[in-house]
Amino acid sequence: MTRTIRPFTSMTLATLCLAATLAANDAAWKWSGASGDKAVSMLIIGDIDIQRRVDPTTAFAHIGETLKKADLVYANLEGMLVTPQGPEIDIPDKRGWRHPGPEGVLALNAWNVKVVGVANNVAYDRQNILETLKVLDAHGIAHTGGGANITEAHKPAIVERKGVKVGFLQYTARWYQDADQIATATAAGVAKISSRDGVAIDPADVERVRDDIRRLRPQVDILVVSHHNRDGATATQFGASSSPPPSGARRDNHISETYQKTFAHLAHDAGADFVYGHGTHTVQGVEVYNGKPILYAIGHSAFDQPGYENSKDGLVVRVAIEGKRIRRVSFVPVTRDAKNDVVMLDPTSGDGAALVDVIRKLSGNVPLRIDGQEVVLLDTPVRLSKK
Repeated sequence: MTRTIRPFTSMTLATLCLAATLAANDAAWKWSGASGDKAVSMLIIGDIDIQRRVDPTTAFAHIGETLKKADLVYANLEGMLVTPQGPEIDIPDKRGWRHPGPEGVLALNAWNVKVVGVANNVAYDRQNILETLKVLDAHGIAHTGGGANITEAHKPAIVERKGVKVGFLQYTARWYQDADQIATATAAGVAKISSRDGVAIDPADVERVRDDIRRLRPQVDILVVSHHNRDGATATQFGASSSPPPSGARRDNHISETYQKTFAHLAHDAGADFVYGHGTHTVQGVEVYNGKPILYAIGHSAFDQPGYENSKDGLVVRVAIEGKRIRRVSFVPVTRDAKNDVVMLDPTSGDGAALVDVIRKLSGNVPLRIDGQEVVLLDTPVRLSKK
């Protein structure tokens, strides 16, 4: 099957960026916490899947000014930037899924999402992965988690802001077919971590992750690791009998699996500064491990995929970097409005407060405090690993 990438002219991009600017009549979010002019503000946002919009940039119309004022924005790109062939064709093992299409990249560029991870279960198939990376490259968006072979898939994205180098690595614990998705020495695909039972992680994958972090550590000041959560795995991934939930009940994907905690801890122990998860279509709990932040799942951001209209919970996470150290980590709950556009919520009232309460209950004794319009997870300097 021949696939084509639709070309985007500079006029198209300029026109859509102007439209996005005019549409964004919502003021930037008022973040708390003192920081100097040299501080770097990094935002981590939830899964992105933008499709079937006349103007793709409208997905971030309400939060666009917040994104633009950040020095750096990172997200998991949930979907291939290729022309869809149809919901029964794009991913045979995930019936109903539709590739978002290449137009979604325009929203990333318009609103300052300059680095993404592509390692997730809907990175399907090898050719689509390569074409998606070409679209990102053509628009100057850095990426990690996928590539022409396993070496390229494990290659980090490194960006620099205000003299601070930030490195990103991403992996997926959920996929459908090894032969179509997982990178090998000679074939394109994505980087993985494998857990059959939600408890143990394949030792070979553990060593590869540790090696990736150790190689990246001397090259950057801040090291971010994320992964697409297993969420119970898939029947095609490990077989239909793989760790079925008790009595056939659906697993509560608000609850982190044991392997997620193991992964986050080993990543920090290897030298990461910030670890988070995505892919469950929900939020999960948070943790501070040896003084370093972990958010186990941060839910959705702009997400247009049919079938997920009611999966609206998500977080915008702000990481304040000063003196080449993470000094503060906070978050704001988000939802989507009647037009499916992302909206940030006041964490002290209504739906925002309710979502914060869910996170508190999932996080045990982790102290979370409200400061202005955000929830603070960490507010002290983090000691970086020795280089």
